[in-house]
Amino acid sequence: MRRILLIVVLGLITFNFVTIAQETNKAGTSAAQFLKIGVGAREISMAGATAGLVNDESSMYWNPAGLVGVKKLSVYASHTNWFADLKHNFFGFVIPVGYDQAIGINATVLSMGDMEITNELSPTGTGEFFEASDISIGLSYSIQLVDFFSFGATVKYITQNIYNETASTAAIDLGTKLNTGYEGIKIGMSFTNFGGKLKLEGRDLQKTYDPIPNNATNVGVKSDLRTEEWELPTNFRVGIGWDIINSYDAMYLSNEHKLLLAVDANHPIDAPENLSVGMDYTWRKLISFRSGYHFNDDIRTWAVGMGINYEIPNSLSVSVDYAYQELERLGDIHSFTVKISL
Repeated sequence: MRRILLIVVLGLITFNFVTIAQETNKAGTSAAQFLKIGVGAREISMAGATAGLVNDESSMYWNPAGLVGVKKLSVYASHTNWFADLKHNFFGFVIPVGYDQAIGINATVLSMGDMEITNELSPTGTGEFFEASDISIGLSYSIQLVDFFSFGATVKYITQNIYNETASTAAIDLGTKLNTGYEGIKIGMSFTNFGGKLKLEGRDLQKTYDPIPNNATNVGVKSDLRTEEWELPTNFRVGIGWDIINSYDAMYLSNEHKLLLAVDANHPIDAPENLSVGMDYTWRKLISFRSGYHFNDDIRTWAVGMGINYEIPNSLSVSVDYAYQELERLGDIHSFTVKISL
């Protein structure tokens, strides 16, 4: 039965990849694009191929079902130097509840430098500046329902701010993970950013309208400029993670070496379907080397990275990870992650 299930999932992923060329590019049809920026240097260096493997604090972004894999009280911080002087930060705090449940709190912040205001009279700048930022705050819960299956969900509040205008809404992420029990193969699925729509509102949209301009005694009426509602960047992800070498539940058993392979297929609402492949090698639970590749992506191709983990048995552990990826025409991207578990 497990082999049949694995064949079916592999078939679905292959079908998605074959039909990529038939998809229409719907770029620019959704808001809150910062929700599509990956979280965690480990996962970014594997090209985001994480649905079946992710089991750390970044699960709150990729697949909340993996959060149950966090067995210690943990603090997690990830920083990415995005293009155009944008700064992307993710913060997470996870509390295990028993052996089969976990609760997490997370916040994502995309910030940028001050920008000078321009208008038709001062096209080079007025000397005044404004700010813009995107924020998402979420609460995650994951539970292992049976030994081989876990479920997770994240509820989050999303807000985008620019100058005096704000757009806010709520959304939910859902995820599942299945351990097939066959040579370390795991299957993950997630449905993210499902929720309301974003619509900008604020004082700069309030204007005075004069319906009778030729009447000097008319003072006009207050009105609001109309703005459209925009959907969130909903995405459906299905992936397979394979423990090729590990100390348990793997194709080959080893206490010194660990080799993971992952393949993810994505179906976003505002872009063509795409595929990513990633690999992670770890030596003696101390140092890791990773790489991944994006297929059918407009600007992303290769990603690489590494990580170092220091652990005191039955006590503190600290992990530091780094990822590099090149965005064609947009420059190089660097990501850093620090995790502390108690």
